[in-house]
Amino acid sequence: MSGPPGRSRYDRPEARAGLLWRHLVGDYSLGRSYWLHTILVGWGLAFAGAWLFRELGNRGSMRAVSIAVLCFEPLLLVVWLWSVFGTTISALRRLSAGTQVLWPLLALLSLGLGTAATLHELGKLGPYLKEHWAVANGKQPTEGFEVTLRDDGRVVAFSGGINEGAAAAIDKAIGDGPKVGTLLLDSPGGWLREGNRMADVVHRYQINTRVEGECFSACTLVLLAGANRSAGNNARIGFHRGRAIGESADDGAAPVDREESELYRQAGLKADFVRRIVSTPNNRIWIPSHDELLHEDVLTR
Repeated sequence: MSGPPGRSRYDRPEARAGLLWRHLVGDYSLGRSYWLHTILVGWGLAFAGAWLFRELGNRGSMRAVSIAVLCFEPLLLVVWLWSVFGTTISALRRLSAGTQVLWPLLALLSLGLGTAATLHELGKLGPYLKEHWAVANGKQPTEGFEVTLRDDGRVVAFSGGINEGAAAAIDKAIGDGPKVGTLLLDSPGGWLREGNRMADVVHRYQINTRVEGECFSACTLVLLAGANRSAGNNARIGFHRGRAIGESADDGAAPVDREESELYRQAGLKADFVRRIVSTPNNRIWIPSHDELLHEDVLTR
């Protein structure tokens, strides 16, 4: 039996309501709410964010990454709350109506487990966003750096933290000095990706690297890029696992470990030595002896 003349099915309030509201009140089927709105939209947005952060880190600055995180993470949290709440209501409506039992219960169990894991991660969100806020406002991981020419233009000396702009600075200094054959390093470390960019510069010019003071953390990637690698008698070369923004020393950070391990393996280090590096917490430093460094090909002379 049709409705009153001139009244279409689109005049019903539930038909006029938008997608966001209809999902939130459980108006969609459980399959659509769970698989499309929760799994595809929620997880898809999370993977898109991870890809965006990685690309910005590889091509841009850490400041750009932090700005993106501060914009994206609140959006991701809102979408997660929307998707989980709406799917939960949809499952409960099917249970109360008695039309379905097994699938609503399985959906609720899955959502409960996922929510518990997410709430655990949300406990780390405060320090994570706080540090990203500082980086977005220009904070660098350590002291400033200085690049100078020595020994009649044959040596470029880099001292200080491996902060943003360090790779460009040594690139310019080496490019402007036709006689440069060695990069002298004295650094407590800094951004891992900036250290890798510095290593790319050293590879491109095929120059030697040397340490007479200290070379810790990300600095070791630059040292390893040298055609020949040497160290003075009082040099201290130290390794540890890198630290992601917002990460504490107690965090496992397995994805960071895999990325860092690959960087050191590509630099030519043996698997056991790399495992020792990434197993050293980021609030400690492992300083091998000069003989160990020679034996493991960290130094060539």
